[in-house]
Amino acid sequence: MPGYRVAPDSRREGWIEAPCDRSPNPGHRKHLRALNAKLIEKVDQLAAAERRTAESLTLLETLQSTAPVGLGFVDREFRIRQMNESLASVNGLPVEQQLGRTVQEVVPDLWDQIEPVYRHVLDTGRPVLNQEQQGRGPGSPGDSRSWLANYYPVRLEGEIIGIGLVVLDITERRLAEDFRSVVMDTMAEGMCVADADGRTTMLNAAASRMLGWTEDELNGRLMHDAIHHQHADGSPYPRADCELLTAVTERRAIRTTDDAFTRKDGSILPVACSAAPLLSGDNVHGMVVVFRDTTEEQAEHARVRRELDALSWLGRIRDALDEGRMVLYSQPIVPLGDGAPAEELLIRMIGPTGNVIPPGSFLPVAERYGLITEIDNWVVGQAATLAAQGRRVEVNLSAESVAGPSMLNFIREKVHDSGARPQDLVFEITETALMRDLGAGEDFVRGVAKLGCGLALDDFGTGFGSFTYLKKLPVDYLKIDIEFIRDLVGSEANRHVVTAIVSLARAFGQQTIAEGVEDAETVEVLREYGVDYAQGYHFGRPTAIE
Repeated sequence: MPGYRVAPDSRREGWIEAPCDRSPNPGHRKHLRALNAKLIEKVDQLAAAERRTAESLTLLETLQSTAPVGLGFVDREFRIRQMNESLASVNGLPVEQQLGRTVQEVVPDLWDQIEPVYRHVLDTGRPVLNQEQQGRGPGSPGDSRSWLANYYPVRLEGEIIGIGLVVLDITERRLAEDFRSVVMDTMAEGMCVADADGRTTMLNAAASRMLGWTEDELNGRLMHDAIHHQHADGSPYPRADCELLTAVTERRAIRTTDDAFTRKDGSILPVACSAAPLLSGDNVHGMVVVFRDTTEEQAEHARVRRELDALSWLGRIRDALDEGRMVLYSQPIVPLGDGAPAEELLIRMIGPTGNVIPPGSFLPVAERYGLITEIDNWVVGQAATLAAQGRRVEVNLSAESVAGPSMLNFIREKVHDSGARPQDLVFEITETALMRDLGAGEDFVRGVAKLGCGLALDDFGTGFGSFTYLKKLPVDYLKIDIEFIRDLVGSEANRHVVTAIVSLARAFGQQTIAEGVEDAETVEVLREYGVDYAQGYHFGRPTAIE
């Protein structure tokens, strides 16, 4: 500035001193002071801007060097112009080995994934966010890595000069997610997660298989209302009584070995389950329910209980036989035509307190554990004694006795010793008993016929081989199963079956006995169709033989 000089100052640089500063002109001196003040203000602003710029650059460099994410810049020729240590470590090479090289040269295995993204950003000017990529970096060619990358267009005066990169290595997170997925998908137990309100938020594969629901179908639904609203017996399970929900309300784990969930189709799944609260500090965010199907366990427990019960019955049967507490009941068999009346002998057991025990409670156990033949022998002996009194009786024999080698001789001895007429003894056997050992069964039937005793084929019509026995064996009576007698009046199908059985019996020279007759209308239909005998509650209930 002509006529002026800038004087250094210990407080400010840039002080202006004019040669005429000592001019006696007051206006001149005032003008110089104002000019100096403005210049000082400008100098102060410039210094402050320089400080802020330096601070910003320092902060930016610090952030870039210490950032836990990878930061970088790639120009339009895809050369790496800038990157921080985090991005360099993602690629697995030092920074100096990557700067100035193309991305394809640095990570050739990833170039096929990256190039379309780079070109999209350069062509469209729009960023690509949260792009997940997997591959092997040059620094660790044996390990597969996963990254989450964001690509931004970098502009200078409106022109895109390259691409900014923000890259996060998510390998550990991906491994954790994969591990969680493997565990969730392969664990045998079902798992449901619910929020604090009890609404389902997650369902694993095992739970989906067991319950029939998909995760999407249950998400957002109240877990209790969807799968836990009834007990194992089908009775309602009010939400207020739900023990699992106390995991949330009382903030404690719940375990039960006897619970039930409801499948999508409405069927009930027996389960053992546990529920634990999801805690975050003092807050409960929901609960996790883990369960397993206990159908097989319950079936096994039931089998063991039956086994123990059977063993208990075995001792009771043995005691009854030894103490003479087996008794016979009799139910009349009434002729509907010209035949003679008869009666079927039915066994009962008297308990230690005098209670009458029906055969269904003890005969299956006796059959299973080898006492049935002894029981049959006792019944045959009693039947022979009754037949010797002139009573015409029918006796049921088990499959074990029919197939055994000794029963035929035992019958022969009892008939001979009692003096009974053989024709007053009729033995009832089922198709199942014959099929136990078909050869032995046929020998038994023919042996009984040779003695002169009668033979009745029980439950006729319910098996598949009945017609074969009619043709091959000397059967005297066909006992029409109660299944076809029940609702005979109202069922046309049952009437057709009964008519067919009567026709077959007549064709083979046999007589028919209808079981389970309970009313006079059924009697009239049976008589009309030509059935020979009938028995049932209409004629009399089983009564004890004195």
